[in-house]
Amino acid sequence: MPPQPNHMTIEKWFFLLVTALVLFLFWQILEPFILVIILATVVTIVLSPIDKHLKKILKRPRLCAAILSIATFFLVFIPILTILLLMVTQASDLVRTATSYTSWLDELKATATPIIQALPGPVQEEISSVDLAAVGKSVATWAFQNIGNLFSSSTQLVLNTFIFFLCLYYLLVNRENLYQEVLALSPLENDTDIMLLKRIVNTIRGVVFGVLLVAIIQGVIAGIGMTIFGVPGSLIWGALTAVAGLVPLLGTAIVLIPAVLYLFFTGSTVAALGLFIWAVVFVAMIDNLVGPYLIGGRAHLHSFLVLISVLGGLAAFGSVGAIAGPTILAALLGLMELYKSGILLSGKLHNQH
Repeated sequence: MPPQPNHMTIEKWFFLLVTALVLFLFWQILEPFILVIILATVVTIVLSPIDKHLKKILKRPRLCAAILSIATFFLVFIPILTILLLMVTQASDLVRTATSYTSWLDELKATATPIIQALPGPVQEEISSVDLAAVGKSVATWAFQNIGNLFSSSTQLVLNTFIFFLCLYYLLVNRENLYQEVLALSPLENDTDIMLLKRIVNTIRGVVFGVLLVAIIQGVIAGIGMTIFGVPGSLIWGALTAVAGLVPLLGTAIVLIPAVLYLFFTGSTVAALGLFIWAVVFVAMIDNLVGPYLIGGRAHLHSFLVLISVLGGLAAFGSVGAIAGPTILAALLGLMELYKSGILLSGKLHNQH
């Protein structure tokens, strides 16, 4: 019957229209919590190997998910929340006191030290014109404003925390079912879907363990050292050290060298020497000792890409962007690998290792 093809075409277009409308409305529902859901998904991916081993022992998926969720709350969330609260306090103190101190770089005049005196005149002028107090105040103000936003609405913080752990629990419980649903809904062949998901998961774990975790450990150790040797706002500078750890070549030296110089030129020579030794022995060695152990056989990513994704994620999504940015990077790199494999030409993957 001739009318049938048209009738079927109308049905398909109607179905697509209704589906698009429902998806749009559903997005409106999810949009306020989408970053929290992304963060919960990333944490689920990171915890999935532990969950897998735990299920083999306990044989109860819900109990395993509950144990991991509670452990994440007490071992990760509470310490991070405490550190952020202390950082807000330190940032507030730095903002109040930064203007009461004369910049220690004022002491670095041409006659102050032979090192400065040996530099070209324009370089001496540039050094003398730098006001570290103003720089420190700017950093402290930025940290106070951005970290303080997390606590600006306690109701929103509690709601987001509740959504995160609820989502984490159900993702852990149903991750196998969700995996099968993704395979069923995707128009690609199952082998292609499996390879894509595997690459994305491996890349996310590579980002978290291979780069971010190493940088965080460096930041924590640097913060401890700065606290011991009396650097003001040590938690804030420790956090900046973690970010600096993502910078190729220079790395943590971007923050630690100025901290050592600060102690030296303010008369704390012993503390400056102590912080320098701490930085060389404990902070700088993390890449060589802890890094290879954490990275293992996971995806190796250039730290510059991770740095851009972290900073861009922070600018686009706020504090959650530190995880959301690298997650998007992981998905992009996974798709690029599939494209290079010729997926658009044959629908299948070739030359996979």
